[in-house]
Amino acid sequence: MKIVLISVENTLVCFGIRMISAVLKQDGHNVQTLFVPREFNDLESEKDLAAIAEWVAGQRPDLIGISLMSSHWRRVAAIHKAVKKAAPVPIIWGGIHPTLAPEECMEHADMVCVGEGETPMRTLAEAMQNQTGYDSIPGIWVRNTNGSIKANPPADRMSNLDALPYPDHDDRSHIVYHHHCLQPISDPVWRSYIPGFMDTHYVMSSRGCPHNCTYCCNSALRKVAAGPYLRRRSPEHFVGEMEQIKNRFPKLKGFVFMDDSFFYGDREWFETFCRLYSQRIGLPFFCWANPVAVTRERIEMLTPAGLVGVHVGLESGSPRVSEQIYNRRVSHEQFYECMNILHDYRNDIVDIRVDVITDNPYETDDDVAETVRVLSYLKKPFFVGIVSLIFYPKTHLQEQAIQDGHIAGNHDRLYEEEFFHYRPTMLNRLMRSVPKTPGSVIRYVLKNRNNLMGKIAFNVVYWGYFVLIRRTLWKLRRFITLSYLKRYEHTMDPRKVVTTRVSLIDF
Repeated sequence: MKIVLISVENTLVCFGIRMISAVLKQDGHNVQTLFVPREFNDLESEKDLAAIAEWVAGQRPDLIGISLMSSHWRRVAAIHKAVKKAAPVPIIWGGIHPTLAPEECMEHADMVCVGEGETPMRTLAEAMQNQTGYDSIPGIWVRNTNGSIKANPPADRMSNLDALPYPDHDDRSHIVYHHHCLQPISDPVWRSYIPGFMDTHYVMSSRGCPHNCTYCCNSALRKVAAGPYLRRRSPEHFVGEMEQIKNRFPKLKGFVFMDDSFFYGDREWFETFCRLYSQRIGLPFFCWANPVAVTRERIEMLTPAGLVGVHVGLESGSPRVSEQIYNRRVSHEQFYECMNILHDYRNDIVDIRVDVITDNPYETDDDVAETVRVLSYLKKPFFVGIVSLIFYPKTHLQEQAIQDGHIAGNHDRLYEEEFFHYRPTMLNRLMRSVPKTPGSVIRYVLKNRNNLMGKIAFNVVYWGYFVLIRRTLWKLRRFITLSYLKRYEHTMDPRKVVTTRVSLIDF
């Protein structure tokens, strides 16, 4: 059976669609994958849509699958319309947004996959190949010939992730729509879509999250299907995937572990992982962490194996917002303990980033100021990553915001705004400048932010120092360093290359 899969993520990471391709290929199907990487709201032109539709139709597929997140909805609706006209075969949508908003997606799609897609897609492809009915497959919503929709219950979650094949990285069956042109995925093309320009590859050892934060899709996804929510692959399976990727990309400099919280798990798992990773991979890696999970023991195990970066989720420095609004139980003491541990290993961990959510209608200016104040006491250097709060479908916070009248219940902002585009308020800008500004100066501006002296101090700090002087020097340093790396990085140790590139990131 011939199947075409389409990804619209703005990178080539695309965990979901690579897994679907892998299981379908394992069953003997002919799978071609088209990557259409663009930013969330960068809609395709009519010429782009025509080229994509023509390529898909030329593959003569029996089934087409499109993977999307909530921010991709407008793009996918247009791509679906163009492709359906050129190739009138069943089109199924899958991914986080179809899982959480299947009714909306069924306004366009012929079918929607709700929940994890490996088992439902295997069953669907087999049924279509054998020309048997596929209107009762768990996890698949189907539009009947009379226009009615049959919403089948979701399939149970897979408990044994080791039973799955590795994600599909066979670029012989992949094509990318790059610079308005369909082309194979060459190494230069691949590198152009790596987040952070660090020649790293993105992998995951687990699915699910141990937490239930109200703003996160995990708070909704855990309610979709039966079965354990937080699951982890064995160290052997996880390292085996990275070994395959390393062989595929010999110039690879490191890995990024995209687990929602990598530090959770028992000691035995980490001991085995560190031993295998050191023996078979030996490249630097980055990961995400909840502050309460970071311990000195775990850092002592991971740094010799190659840990060079940890992204820590603070989200809000206000205890009221953190606990009552976000359902996060992270005290200031736990956060500072985590950051102090990371800084004690600063010779190894060169990338320490704190993630913060802003533009929250439940926050007051005093709440945001408290977040800035908490950050101002951190040891430097560190980065701060600021994102604007988006109310994702079916999350607890979205439901609460609708009930409280903060949002109307439609998804307009969800489809029109990117979470990296935070509002240019004084407090957000001050937060942005914390890592490069003395903490005492930040606290002076906070204390006097509502009077003339505080506003003058803010303008001097932010516009004069942070934007004009510091950013000008950063651009000059970045140009010089990248020029050096372009000429000499092939002779350098991968760890030195990655850590040097990290130092050039300007969050």
